[in-house]
Amino acid sequence: MDGSKTNDQSLRQWSPRATLYGVALAITACYFLLGRLTSHNRLSAEISLPLSSVSVLLLCLSAAESYLFIKRIQTQNGDLRAASERESDLSQRLAFQRQTILNQISRALIDKLDINQMPREVLEKIAQLFEADVVGTWAYEKTVPTSFALKGAFGLNAHTAEQAEAIAWTFPAFANNPKEPHQYIAENLQQDLTPELAAFCAREKLACGAFSPIVRRDELVGVVGIFYRKAFAITPSLTAEMQTVATVIASAVQAEELYRDLVQVQKIESIGSLASGIAHDFNNVLAAILGCASYVKQRTDPKSPTYRYLEATEASAHRGAALTKQLLSFARREGPRVTVVNPNESIEQTLKMLERSFDKSILLQRQFAADLKPVEIDPSQLEQVILNISVNARDAMAEGGIFTITTRNRRLDVTDPYRPALSLPDGEYVVIGFRDTGHGMNAATLKRIFEPFFTTKGRGKGTGLGLSVVQNIVRNFGGELRVDSEVGKGTLFEVYLPATVKPLPAAQPLNTGEVRGGRESVLLAEDEDVIREMAQLGLEAKGYRVVTANDGASALAIYREQWRTIDIVIADMVMPRIGGPELFARMKEVNPHVRVIVSSGYSHDQEGQRMLKHGCLGFLQKPYTTDTLCQAIRSVLDSGL
Repeated sequence: MDGSKTNDQSLRQWSPRATLYGVALAITACYFLLGRLTSHNRLSAEISLPLSSVSVLLLCLSAAESYLFIKRIQTQNGDLRAASERESDLSQRLAFQRQTILNQISRALIDKLDINQMPREVLEKIAQLFEADVVGTWAYEKTVPTSFALKGAFGLNAHTAEQAEAIAWTFPAFANNPKEPHQYIAENLQQDLTPELAAFCAREKLACGAFSPIVRRDELVGVVGIFYRKAFAITPSLTAEMQTVATVIASAVQAEELYRDLVQVQKIESIGSLASGIAHDFNNVLAAILGCASYVKQRTDPKSPTYRYLEATEASAHRGAALTKQLLSFARREGPRVTVVNPNESIEQTLKMLERSFDKSILLQRQFAADLKPVEIDPSQLEQVILNISVNARDAMAEGGIFTITTRNRRLDVTDPYRPALSLPDGEYVVIGFRDTGHGMNAATLKRIFEPFFTTKGRGKGTGLGLSVVQNIVRNFGGELRVDSEVGKGTLFEVYLPATVKPLPAAQPLNTGEVRGGRESVLLAEDEDVIREMAQLGLEAKGYRVVTANDGASALAIYREQWRTIDIVIADMVMPRIGGPELFARMKEVNPHVRVIVSSGYSHDQEGQRMLKHGCLGFLQKPYTTDTLCQAIRSVLDSGL
């Protein structure tokens, strides 16, 4: 009971007696006044009226009851304050309990949320939080007509989960405006929903409910519904809490997607490491094939019918080596290696590897400018740009089409009325165009294609990183990316890169003459038996004295004993017991002027440069021929180093 009402009742009970006591007080005052007027002594009053004793008694009673009344009011106020404090404490406990439940919901969502598999404990906690009878979550499906798939329900009586999931759920309040969805309160579910859903609610005896949109990155991804079987006042504060829960779910959905994207990126990095390792091992296999073919070829008459098969074997091994070199280039994790390149050659090299993955229903066209100017860029990063855009074009033409790659020179001039809307300064540029006849993109998708992790591909078919990486590469080299697309009419990507006046690197002259041998002593450290044997035979055929070791420890022991007679060391980068880098360091302790050439199935940029910086005099990329090996040895020995 409210404190003011209690005090009002007490005052109403006191009012008649207060009137009586007031009259007694007035009569008593009159008696004293008359007694004073009739007294001969100015210091006293004579009271002789018979009613004076009664009035004095009433006056005393009034004073006593007034005192007791005040004490009673104070007691009641104290009780009210205690009750108010208890009520405040109860409110605080309820608020703490609600906050605890909300925290439990958040933790459960973060731990194991998937919008397609909503945990039952989360739905149960939501029902507990809002004292609801039924809670359900739906995933938004971009179909025609738009529908929602039930992904979790708690509290159903008349339906099983399978029956509820089979129902065609449609929410016009969200389907008609998925870009800006608003919370929807249904005070009468059987009237405010479609007939099918109204029938469902009738069987479940649901009276009212609230539907809160789950929005992630300004995009509707689902709906959470909270229902009551009896009439329930869904106040504004309650609807705000319901939308907060929906926002928590949306945050957890986004966190889950980012986690999956991160896992995918880590998989890509692992694949890069795996590709690097496979390429290294494959290069060792090719080196053995190439060594054997070269050795047999040197001892075969060119007029023999088998000679051309040996040449074909060598050519196939070189083709395999070129493929592994490209794999190593894409798997490399080093900073940009800027050089002057001809984009036409980079495109052609990348397409030779990529076109094997194109379906035969896709026609690949090349329209290259013969006078194309060079650009200054990291060749592997340019290949990555070409690869990512080409793969996107291929995926956009699942049913076939035409993919055209063009190159041309373009001068940007502020006075040119046809100058494209680019933020680049005026000057000379090389334009690489990629046009496909695929399904195209709408305006909303075009705005987001460069966002990291944004993808229109299905789950497991894309990371959403390709175009983001492409844009960063192009910008880092002073260029810009232009995109034009329309639904049903395909897409055009144009890469603008600044042209350079620097000349292209001079091509290495082909040595068509016979490779010169020598009489020097060579220590050959190689753990692959076939490669070691073929290299030894080839070098000995050229006059060299060869000492072999099948691992780094054996090579070090041999060098410590014979270092004064060993002129040069050929060491594999990866060997058992002691690898190439450690072997080189220990040999330098024995002889600071040791001459070492390292060989590896890994790329020159990845491993070779590191060794060359530490004093190695040459690098041999596997697979190599006997002639290549002899040329490298002769080059070092003749240099005088």
